[in-house]
Amino acid sequence: MKYVLLFIRNEETDIDEASRSAHYAAIDEWFGELARDGKLRGGEELQPSNTATTIRPQEGRPLVTDGPFMESKENVAGFVTIDVADLDEAIAIAKSWPPDDQIVEIRPVVNHEDMSNHPVS
Repeated sequence: MKYVLLFIRNEETDIDEASRSAHYAAIDEWFGELARDGKLRGGEELQPSNTATTIRPQEGRPLVTDGPFMESKENVAGFVTIDVADLDEAIAIAKSWPPDDQIVEIRPVVNHEDMSNHPVS
Protein backbone atom coordinates (compact mmCIF):
# COMPACT_ATOMS: atom_id res chain seq x y z
CA MET A 1 0.00 0.00 0.00
CA LYS A 2 1.30 3.45 -0.85
CA TYR A 3 1.51 6.28 1.67
CA VAL A 4 2.82 9.82 1.50
CA LEU A 5 4.71 11.08 4.52
CA LEU A 6 4.47 14.86 4.82
CA PHE A 7 7.27 16.48 6.81
CA ILE A 8 6.01 19.56 8.63
CA ARG A 9 8.31 22.03 10.33
CA ASN A 10 8.31 25.46 11.87
CA GLU A 11 9.89 27.65 9.21
CA GLU A 12 10.92 30.20 11.82
CA THR A 13 13.32 27.70 13.42
CA ASP A 14 16.85 28.24 12.16
CA ILE A 15 19.78 25.89 12.68
CA ASP A 16 23.52 26.56 12.53
CA GLU A 17 25.70 25.20 9.72
CA ALA A 18 27.18 22.30 11.73
CA SER A 19 23.73 21.15 12.79
CA ARG A 20 22.45 21.56 9.22
CA SER A 21 25.20 19.25 7.87
CA ALA A 22 24.40 16.57 10.45
CA HIS A 23 20.67 17.03 9.76
CA TYR A 24 21.06 16.41 6.01
CA ALA A 25 23.51 13.52 6.52
CA ALA A 26 20.93 11.75 8.74
CA ILE A 27 18.18 12.38 6.18
CA ASP A 28 20.37 11.06 3.32
CA GLU A 29 21.04 7.91 5.34
CA TRP A 30 17.30 7.50 6.06
CA PHE A 31 16.43 7.86 2.35
CA GLY A 32 19.22 5.43 1.42
CA GLU A 33 17.88 2.81 3.81
CA LEU A 34 14.35 3.13 2.40
CA ALA A 35 15.71 2.82 -1.14
CA ARG A 36 17.81 -0.27 -0.26
CA ASP A 37 14.72 -1.87 1.31
CA GLY A 38 12.71 -1.20 -1.88
CA LYS A 39 10.13 0.94 -0.05
CA LEU A 40 10.99 4.37 -1.48
CA ARG A 41 8.87 5.54 -4.43
CA GLY A 42 9.93 9.19 -4.50
CA GLY A 43 10.20 12.34 -2.47
CA GLU A 44 11.45 15.89 -2.44
CA GLU A 45 12.35 18.73 -0.12
CA LEU A 46 10.21 21.81 -0.78
CA GLN A 47 11.16 25.47 -0.95
CA PRO A 48 9.84 27.64 1.93
CA SER A 49 6.14 28.49 1.89
CA ASN A 50 6.84 32.12 0.96
CA THR A 51 7.80 30.84 -2.52
CA ALA A 52 4.36 29.25 -3.04
CA THR A 53 1.76 30.32 -5.55
CA THR A 54 -1.87 29.54 -4.72
CA ILE A 55 -4.79 29.28 -7.11
CA ARG A 56 -8.25 29.42 -5.61
CA PRO A 57 -11.70 29.92 -7.08
CA GLN A 58 -13.21 33.37 -6.65
CA GLU A 59 -16.54 34.24 -8.23
CA GLY A 60 -16.26 31.27 -10.57
CA ARG A 61 -12.77 32.16 -11.82
CA PRO A 62 -9.29 31.09 -10.72
CA LEU A 63 -7.49 33.71 -8.63
CA VAL A 64 -3.69 33.45 -8.53
CA THR A 65 -1.94 34.78 -5.42
CA ASP A 66 1.57 34.67 -4.02
CA GLY A 67 2.18 32.72 -0.86
CA PRO A 68 0.64 29.73 0.84
CA PHE A 69 -3.07 28.97 1.17
CA MET A 70 -3.08 30.11 4.79
CA GLU A 71 -0.70 31.78 7.18
CA SER A 72 0.97 29.34 9.54
CA LYS A 73 4.30 28.93 11.28
CA GLU A 74 4.21 25.20 10.47
CA ASN A 75 4.42 24.29 6.80
CA VAL A 76 5.12 21.25 4.65
CA ALA A 77 8.90 21.09 4.19
CA GLY A 78 8.93 17.98 2.03
CA PHE A 79 7.37 14.63 1.33
CA VAL A 80 8.19 11.04 0.49
CA THR A 81 6.06 8.32 -1.09
CA ILE A 82 6.55 4.84 0.31
CA ASP A 83 5.13 1.45 -0.64
CA VAL A 84 4.67 -0.76 2.41
CA ALA A 85 2.51 -3.63 3.66
CA ASP A 86 0.21 -1.58 5.88
CA LEU A 87 -0.29 1.46 8.09
CA ASP A 88 1.71 -0.10 10.93
CA GLU A 89 4.78 -0.29 8.70
CA ALA A 90 4.21 3.29 7.51
CA ILE A 91 4.03 4.42 11.14
CA ALA A 92 7.29 2.60 11.97
CA ILE A 93 9.02 4.33 9.05
CA ALA A 94 7.58 7.73 10.02
CA LYS A 95 8.82 7.24 13.60
CA SER A 96 12.34 6.68 12.24
CA TRP A 97 12.40 10.09 10.47
CA PRO A 98 15.66 11.63 11.77
CA PRO A 99 14.70 15.24 12.51
CA ASP A 100 13.17 15.18 15.98
CA ASP A 101 11.76 18.70 15.60
CA GLN A 102 9.37 17.94 12.74
CA ILE A 103 5.86 16.56 12.53
CA VAL A 104 5.27 13.66 10.14
CA GLU A 105 1.77 13.29 8.70
CA ILE A 106 0.94 9.94 7.09
CA ARG A 107 -1.61 9.93 4.26
CA PRO A 108 -2.69 6.87 2.26
CA VAL A 109 -2.59 7.26 -1.51
CA VAL A 110 -5.89 6.58 -3.29
CA ASN A 111 -5.84 3.28 -5.13
CA HIS A 112 -7.72 4.04 -8.33
CA GLU A 113 -8.09 0.33 -9.03
CA ASP A 114 -10.27 0.04 -5.92
CA MET A 115 -12.45 3.16 -5.92
CA SER A 116 -14.66 1.70 -3.18
CA ASN A 117 -12.24 3.32 -0.69
CA HIS A 118 -12.32 6.73 -2.37
CA PRO A 119 -14.26 9.39 -0.46
CA VAL A 120 -17.07 11.03 -2.35
CA SER A 121 -17.02 14.83 -2.27
